[in-house]
Amino acid sequence: MVLRAKRIFSLIFLAVGVLHAEFRTFTNDLGDSIEAELLELKQDGSVVAMRMQDGRELDAPLSVFSQADRKYIHTWWEGMVAAEQVLRSDVRLNLNVKMNRKSKKTGYSSWYADRKIKSFFPEVVIDNLATQTFTGNQVRLVIFAEDKSDKDQILVVSANDLKTDLAGRANVTFEGDPFRIRHYEYKNSYSNYEYGYEYIGYALTIKNSAGEVTHEKASVSKFLNPNLFFKCKAGEMYDAKFERKLNSYPSSYYLSQ
Repeated sequence: MVLRAKRIFSLIFLAVGVLHAEFRTFTNDLGDSIEAELLELKQDGSVVAMRMQDGRELDAPLSVFSQADRKYIHTWWEGMVAAEQVLRSDVRLNLNVKMNRKSKKTGYSSWYADRKIKSFFPEVVIDNLATQTFTGNQVRLVIFAEDKSDKDQILVVSANDLKTDLAGRANVTFEGDPFRIRHYEYKNSYSNYEYGYEYIGYALTIKNSAGEVTHEKASVSKFLNPNLFFKCKAGEMYDAKFERKLNSYPSSYYLSQ
């Protein structure tokens, strides 16, 4: 069987004729050579699919190649497989972010004043609509609240990272760190003021195993800032346009969970 395969290899070489230099030269143990483009390593790595210069495709047993060529083919295929596992921006993913919140009134409350503590339990669901599996991805979820007494200040209330593979035709779910914020509002016929924080949105970003941002989703467009949000931490304060980090700290209305 092996001798027959080597004979086929030799006949292929004779039939191809003069070949161009852009095709790699492959040699068998008998010294016969052909030039071809590698396509795939099939059947658990035992068969090599190749394309000739005239467009013909053929399968050849890996065993008929020289030892050096077998090593080259294995290295090439490992690189091909690794490249196929890198997430790309054109891959269809469904990104779903839920806050799963609860509220309760605390302390003093009347018809003109209201004090609430809101608890949030973030959840992210990522559906990979492709059949291919993508490995080594980093998911970043950042959640923001507005300072009601100073609306030029934005508080990062939660920032979470997840390293995950995205299996083909499957989904992955992860829960971000829960957090609590207190909101106090006072209203009457003479005045109207607020203290504390109010949830205003999130930013979800995915990087592939090569460190490239491939997918983003945010509640509002100004939260699409992966260069900043991959570095920020819970408890940090920023200006409303996210142009600079503020040298200030959240008030007691921000409660760690």
